Amino acid sequence: MKNNPLPSITQSQVIWSAVLIILCAFYLIWTLGLMNGARLDVPYTYDGDGLEYNLLVKTTIENGWWFENPMTGAPGTLEMYDYAIGSNLDLLIMKILSLFSGNYAVVMNVYYILGFFLTALCSLYVFRQLRISYPIAVFGSLLFSFLYYHFYRIGHYNLISYYMIPLMVLVILWVCQGEPLYFRQGRTGLLSGLTLTHKGLIAAVILLITSTHSYYGYFGLLLLAVGVLWAYSRTYHAADFLNGAIACVVLIAGILLNKLPSLVYGLFNGPSFVMSYRYAFESETWGMKLIQLLLPAQGHRIPFLADIAQKYTEYRPLVNENVSASLGIIGSIGLVILLGWIFLRGFPLIQARLANRATLVDHLSLLTIASIFIGTIGGISAIIAQVFPEVHSYNRISLYIAFFAILTVLLLLQLIFEQYRTQHLFCPVFLILLLALLTFGIFDQVPAGYALTAGSDREKEFQMQADFFGQIEEKMPAGSSIFILPDIGGFPNSNPPGKIKGLDSLKPYLHTHTLKWSYPTMKGRFWDNWQTAVCASSPEDMMGHLFATGFSGLLVDGYGYADGGGKTEEAITTLTGTKPLMSSDGRYAFYDLRSYMDQKKAGMSEAQFESAKQEYIKTMMARPELQDPVFGSEVREKLTTPKTAQ
Repeated sequence: MKNNPLPSITQSQVIWSAVLIILCAFYLIWTLGLMNGARLDVPYTYDGDGLEYNLLVKTTIENGWWFENPMTGAPGTLEMYDYAIGSNLDLLIMKILSLFSGNYAVVMNVYYILGFFLTALCSLYVFRQLRISYPIAVFGSLLFSFLYYHFYRIGHYNLISYYMIPLMVLVILWVCQGEPLYFRQGRTGLLSGLTLTHKGLIAAVILLITSTHSYYGYFGLLLLAVGVLWAYSRTYHAADFLNGAIACVVLIAGILLNKLPSLVYGLFNGPSFVMSYRYAFESETWGMKLIQLLLPAQGHRIPFLADIAQKYTEYRPLVNENVSASLGIIGSIGLVILLGWIFLRGFPLIQARLANRATLVDHLSLLTIASIFIGTIGGISAIIAQVFPEVHSYNRISLYIAFFAILTVLLLLQLIFEQYRTQHLFCPVFLILLLALLTFGIFDQVPAGYALTAGSDREKEFQMQADFFGQIEEKMPAGSSIFILPDIGGFPNSNPPGKIKGLDSLKPYLHTHTLKWSYPTMKGRFWDNWQTAVCASSPEDMMGHLFATGFSGLLVDGYGYADGGGKTEEAITTLTGTKPLMSSDGRYAFYDLRSYMDQKKAGMSEAQFESAKQEYIKTMMARPELQDPVFGSEVREKLTTPKTAQ
């Protein structure tokens, strides 16, 4: 077996990496408004699905890892094994960042900012491997890092972590080119052709992409399969097939390793409702449209372009998160070239100028067309979804298309640079124009509305709730269990009533450290069904359930009721004789139930109460309907479906 030493770090690499970092910081200050005074200790995402990642990060920091959280899901423990998010690398990095700050919001925000630098640096490495000059490589790296996607997806911290995609693309291109990652052709025996190069090591490192968002590894696997078939069909050499096949096996192994805890948990605890709730039609609902790659970003800085994007969004069907696929003007130029490459590649002038780079453009065109076939609504994704519906948001493959398109533009710029670099004053003029083009590209890709501001509504809401829930934490003994009304649905797919936004009931936990909260519970599991049954019962029965399981507090979110919670709060006050602590905005009412529960517990020792509690839980667990994965969803549907006239 041959060992090729890894390339050493050069002075040029250090200098240009520093240039990239400085430029990345500058453009972040401009686009994200990092110098506007926005608080670092308030999460940049504090609503909707973004709260899910608040929970995961806080759980990881305070409990060692994200699988279990004893401070939520009371009277049980929230077990998130069913939720196979696959973002273990992201959470590991944030776990390391927590060594410097225990504040989960600071850790999340720093990681979001860090993601721009990681993406740019990984892109720079890949472009250099493909023999793109440093100034042009820096230009392309920053364009890819500052895609509209990166800002639009701020509510999904696992989706913004796409720094592994450039390395994945590099391996796919190596496979297309027949590079000897693990095997060399020409040996008489299969094993005698085994080799190890830095390219093989990089190809092994790509398993880390399966520890970011699972979609990125999955899309990489599909495109890698395309590369394997392409390379093997050119030569029919076993080594070309095996090099790609081993890379595919590495990816599959990474996917399975990330899902292993969930698979083992399901084996011992039965199938998960959370992991089987997707339907085949969703691949078309959340698929990609070719036109969305070319459309301007939503809220574009130029009103005319913003109007084009807005009109399409308003008057066309199946427009949703797929708006994030916008490539910007520069990326769109690269995409048009790749789509038209089949007509352009035969021109003698183009072949002469590109020389050996023509093959690279061939591969980029192949992979782009394959990505569009896979991701487009009604395309290959719709066929795959018939047997594998778990992956549904195929629009997210747009990141791979963006990288292919930007790389194509870089190759064009590289040709211009090589053609005229010896001309007088060309290099300084070229650098100035490149910087101007980069500034224009980022201006085009990033709408102004994503800049953070001090004193925003997000900061005000966060601080108000921090003050209120902090008061509750000061008031209640450590370890107190607090039940939350109304029931908004199990985690992670809630269906809240009234004005409550998805996952809003996570917010009390995010502001406390010593209190146990009833929400969230894992959808379809016993404690989720139990909470649904409790919330659907009368106030008297509900208090009986809360007493039996040791709750000492009750929080009512008035946004979940048509009357603002007035009738519910009145019933609880009448029943318990307790007046609530109200939040400053009147949304939340907190009831300290200790006196009420102590009265019900009169005459019982702690041992007797604990014995009765365990007997109660045993009785509840024996009820078949509470073990039914769909029980909670069915009860919630009945409660929220309007009654028809008799």
